[in-house]
Amino acid sequence: MTVIAHVSDIHFGREVPEIVTALLADLAAAAPDLVVISGDLTQFGSHGEFAAARAFLDRIPAPCLVVPGNHDIPAFPVWEMLFHPYRRWRRYITPGLAPEWSNAAVLVKGVNSARPYGPYLNWSRGRIAPAQIAAVASAERDPRILVVTAHHPVAYGDDTGRAYDLVTRGDALLATLAARPRSLILLGHRHRSHASLWNPATGERPAVPGAAMARDDVLIVHAGTATSDRLRGQVNSWNLITLAEAGVGIAMRQYGAGGWASAARLDLGWPGG
Repeated sequence: MTVIAHVSDIHFGREVPEIVTALLADLAAAAPDLVVISGDLTQFGSHGEFAAARAFLDRIPAPCLVVPGNHDIPAFPVWEMLFHPYRRWRRYITPGLAPEWSNAAVLVKGVNSARPYGPYLNWSRGRIAPAQIAAVASAERDPRILVVTAHHPVAYGDDTGRAYDLVTRGDALLATLAARPRSLILLGHRHRSHASLWNPATGERPAVPGAAMARDDVLIVHAGTATSDRLRGQVNSWNLITLAEAGVGIAMRQYGAGGWASAARLDLGWPGG
């Protein structure tokens, strides 16, 4: 069994310090094989925020796979945003923008969906390039469970009124994942925890606990904001994901008056299981 902690939208610069401290303790207690952070480590992309994010990562006693979010691209100075949008990311977080991690049973691929600008009015919206989709498609014949992580939503999720923030070519990424069994994608951005299934025939539908996934189903998992005060109708949360030959389990961890606790659990069987 492989255990992954899915954390997102930390937003140093708008973080709640006691929740950050409690999250580090909760991650240490969970002892995951890997911590996946799906973007927005910072609020404004300042050097101070990135330094705080680096210190946070250094305190996690597990390997981390991290991809940028839109807030991790500094807006000022403008020349840096336009010509060197990932300079601070590479300096403080990691040199690469397509991280990978694997063991005998699971392959995890990071996809950078953050862009400094684009042909749309919503400045925070992202894009996925054809070359990035091709990199994911290269794992089509890999027999292991495939986990992809990016920052931006690829489907409606639990809020159909927010279609304006769907990442460009997210549908193509989903179709690529649907071409192989046992695929899931971990996302952030909306600060709302949510899980659903998507396939080419039916589109998106709620994930029913205890059900078996179809061969072309893709499991979409959103994490809420783990540590910031930028709540959108939910409390701070992160996801503890277990991956096994029989199926996948997702336990949502929520922060409340008593600290972190599991609030809900979703278990699904793999195709043919």
